[in-house]
Amino acid sequence: MKLCSPDQDQPDQSSAPIIYECLQSRHLPYVHDLLARVFWTGIDVTDSLQYSPEKCTVIATYKHLVVGVAILSSPQETYITYLAVRAGWENSQIATSMLYHLIQLNPNKDITLHVSVNNPAMLLYNRFGFKAEEFVVGFYEDYLDPQSRASKNAFRLRLRR
Repeated sequence: MKLCSPDQDQPDQSSAPIIYECLQSRHLPYVHDLLARVFWTGIDVTDSLQYSPEKCTVIATYKHLVVGVAILSSPQETYITYLAVRAGWENSQIATSMLYHLIQLNPNKDITLHVSVNNPAMLLYNRFGFKAEEFVVGFYEDYLDPQSRASKNAFRLRLRR
């Protein structure tokens, strides 16, 4: 199976389902590209292949194009390090489905994450029952471009289970 390159993002006219699966090595270049587009350059999630990817990762593909990625740091920590959806796919319920899958794959475990205070994803996390436990000033200071509109401050959220 061959995934599309980033400059082949145009879906063709026939429809297909969005497929959710765990991270595999063939996904890595496309996952890294998506994470660089959504967050910042230099993100490398290769080590996620070593930490029970079937319990810690969800990759959403549409006709071999990676349209979403959700990654927990490990089955022990259950910390969401990344949850991203490709531009243009925001209203497709992909983030909701990936978050649901991560929660179901890790029953009876608290799940934590940090999210920028002005990120609309806060609404998604609240719908799933995540609660703010801490306000962290400058959490994203070292990662965000100084010109970024995203807040460098974050909330630490937890889903208690």
